[in-house]
Amino acid sequence: MKIRNVSNLDFYQKNTVSKPKSKNQSFGKLIPQVSKDSQSEQVKKSILRFMNFMKNLSNQAKVNPNSKVHLENLIGKPATKELIINKEEYTQKTDTMADKALPLSGQGSRGAIIRKSITSQLGVEETNKTIMPLPAIIGEDEDGPIYLTTSNNELLHMMQAQVLSPFEDITIIETEKSDGDATVVIEGLKKGIIGKKPLLFTYTDDIGSKGEEDYASLINEYKKVKNNSNVRIISRGYVATKEETEGKLGAFFPNADGKSYRVVEKPTMDELNEALGTNNEVMTNIGKTLFTPSGLQEIASRLGDPKKEDTLKKDDKGERKWHVTEGILKPAGKDGSLNVIRKDGKFNDVGNGTIFTDTMVRIAKGAFKGICAPFLEKQIQKNVKTFTNNGKDYATLNYNGKNVTLPMTDGALKQIKLEV
Repeated sequence: MKIRNVSNLDFYQKNTVSKPKSKNQSFGKLIPQVSKDSQSEQVKKSILRFMNFMKNLSNQAKVNPNSKVHLENLIGKPATKELIINKEEYTQKTDTMADKALPLSGQGSRGAIIRKSITSQLGVEETNKTIMPLPAIIGEDEDGPIYLTTSNNELLHMMQAQVLSPFEDITIIETEKSDGDATVVIEGLKKGIIGKKPLLFTYTDDIGSKGEEDYASLINEYKKVKNNSNVRIISRGYVATKEETEGKLGAFFPNADGKSYRVVEKPTMDELNEALGTNNEVMTNIGKTLFTPSGLQEIASRLGDPKKEDTLKKDDKGERKWHVTEGILKPAGKDGSLNVIRKDGKFNDVGNGTIFTDTMVRIAKGAFKGICAPFLEKQIQKNVKTFTNNGKDYATLNYNGKNVTLPMTDGALKQIKLEV
């Protein structure tokens, strides 16, 4: 696993090679994007530590039956078998599929109080939302337990879907500040890191059931349409009700051609009814997206000209920032180059305040299943307990023997009991 760190300030390269590769091997890239204003050093360390753990576990699985079982529990038997048979050949296969981009910057102000409460009670450094620990342990290394986070859960889903190998190169894009969720795409194009292959893009502060299907379905859909230059972007659309969507979620509405989709941010009930009629199912934007090479070329064509670049941005608290939905998905929806694949099940943005606590309780009580490896899910079920004090609901999360008490959203516990 080769690691490159690319700064947008001085564009230096720093290579750390953990194992020599033959001259003919050219592995693909996992591309995390971090920023100095949101714990970039901690985020880098967290991602690299996780990937190194998975790499070492994969190596051990070839000779150690216990390691093999542990790897199978994390990423499934098919991916484990491929890694054990020939990790180089397998990694080259995942390389040809797509590069993988993770936006890991941004503090997430809505969940800051909960995050600070967790880290202060655990006695550890504050983190940003993408590496906030969940009460489940993936494994251990020389530094101790490696906790499940929403970001490494997405990486596990990619590995289970067999679109990512632990041995792929890692190229980290570091910016001075959080410049928006599309920064990893824009900086990747500017520096020539991406553009020749499809790019899998995913948010990393949420969880959804059967997440491995998101990546497998995006790759499979791309295989079907890759020769169609009219398809530039493919997104996964989580199915919600009109009531859940109204005024809250970004929706994908079908275009007149019956094939492509347009994006409407937080539609009204009138807009939902006009677009969908009596159908109460709405496909909503969860940020699981594949950019085709032609889609990346279209984005790149707007770079270098200030006016065109501004079309890739959105106002964010007085600043213009690169934005996936406003700058990329919406224009693709208007010109008919956006495809959407349906996602059933359940989905939650756990970066938003007490929704984090509510979601852990939902998993613990069996109201939210299939969000992580079964043995990790069982840990959460064991490590999360609820109680009520003075009419308020709380949850206690056990982190390797240390208890953390967090508030729940008013009325959430009663609703969760109805869902089970």
